[in-house]
Formats: sequence, C-alpha cells, structure tokens
Amino acid sequence: METIFKETNVSPEMGFQIKFVTMSCNSPPHWHREMEILYILNGSAVLTMEGETYCIKPLDLMVVDSSIIHEVVYELPQTMGICIHISKSSLRRYMPDIELLGITCHANKPLPKQQDSYNRLCEYLKDLTQLYFVQKPSYPFASSALILSILAVLVDEFSSPIPDTVITTGNSQLSRVEQIFQYVEQHYKEPVELQAAADALGLNKEYFCRFFKKNTGMSFLQYVSHVRLNHIYQDLLYTDSSIQEIMESNGIFNNKMFYKQFKEIFHCTPRELRKLSRDNPYVQ
Repeated sequence: METIFKETNVSPEMGFQIKFVTMSCNSPPHWHREMEILYILNGSAVLTMEGETYCIKPLDLMVVDSSIIHEVVYELPQTMGICIHISKSSLRRYMPDIELLGITCHANKPLPKQQDSYNRLCEYLKDLTQLYFVQKPSYPFASSALILSILAVLVDEFSSPIPDTVITTGNSQLSRVEQIFQYVEQHYKEPVELQAAADALGLNKEYFCRFFKKNTGMSFLQYVSHVRLNHIYQDLLYTDSSIQEIMESNGIFNNKMFYKQFKEIFHCTPRELRKLSRDNPYVQ
C-alpha cells in the first residue's frame, strides 16, 4: 500500500520532488540516494536511523541524508506532512562538491548555536505549505526558491565534510544491503533461515550477520520481523481477514511473540489498530 500524496508541479530537473503526503503506511528499514526532508503537519512519527530513535511532532523537521538506512512508523489517525527528496547529484551545477557534504539536522537535537537556523528552516517549510494551498501560477518558482533557501541553510549550518573513500565504501555496502532487502521482500511469507539468506547472497553466515547488523542497526531476523509486521499492519487496515489469517499469511505463527512485537513497534494491539482506523477518512 503506497502513501496517498499530491506531487506538486515542480520540474524534476531542479533536482528535487515536493510531496504533500497523507501517510497510509509505515516505512520499514530502507534507503535511497536522495536526501529526504520530512516536516510533520499533523500527527506524529517515530524515525529510527543509525541506532538512534527520533520522535517527530507537528511542525518538527527531520533530515535523512542520502544513503542512510532508516525506518518510519506513523501515528494514527493518519499523519500528514511534507516529504521532499533532493538529489545531490542533480545539484552539482550549483555546488560541484555537494556530495562530499553530510547533512545532519534533527528536530530533537539542534545545537544551541543552530537553533535560530533550525527555526528559519521551519519557517521556510511553513511558507511552502501556504504556497501549496494557495497554488498561484507562480507556485513552481516560489516553491523552488524556498527549497534552494532551505538547502543554503543546511549547507551553511548543518553540514560537515565526508571523505571520498567513505562515500565509495558506503555505496558498495548499501548495494549489498539492498540485495538483502530484496531477498527478504521476496521470501518473508516463507520460513526465512539465516543460513539460506547468507547462501543466497554468497556470504559466510557469520560475516553476513556482522555486516547486516553494522549497516542497519538491527539483526537480520529482527529485520525480517519488521518487514512481516509492516505487511500485517497494512493488511489489518485494508482487509477484512481475521488477525490469525493475516498473521499466518505473512509468515508469523508464534502468537505470543507476534502480539509482543506488534505492541512494541506500533504501541497498540492489532484489535486497537483496527478500532482506530474505523472512522479514519484516509483508511478505505
């Protein structure tokens, strides 16, 4: 189930996409080559990346830099926000070395000297929201100008150099992580064994475990559970099947463990989730 969104009419040649999004699903651990800016308008989200967990509230801003593995769990009723993807490679014409800069900007942790700059970023995003709802003919120009202003602040106040060797090594590792993600997506409904997954990727079992943990912050079996639970979450919202049927069709057969893990991740039981969604206009 994809998110419901309105993609605005900004040319992709600019190097960014702006989406005003109503979140209809959670995002299991994943990564993309674009930098992502997430600005919550309504509801809340819990974002996990690099071993840290961040609670994002309304009017909070979060930047996920390119090639960072992250997971997002959204609150019901449906969370709304702005999601901006920015291609660093497309921005080379403005700044040739932009891919050698890492961006770190978290709602929970702006440094004291960064607070004014963080507040300015939030003001830009508020202005972007107003532009979207008014939708004047000049919207593509005005919104593009705001995104470039946001980038200027991020580069000046929230960036630090990344060694070129780290980028090369990181891209190679992420390509292999992506292979593992694809393997799990193809097999999560079946019994997934660690040895079989390592063999499919042509890796030693012990190395496979260390590699996956280092690059995702969780064990391989934890990741498999997260993928299954996210699929179960969607099926609970968008099908009428029983909880037991949904659980087993997604590869989980241990009831006690299932309910424990579901509550830990989504902070409600499967029955409570369905009850919350009944009167939600975004859940059809």
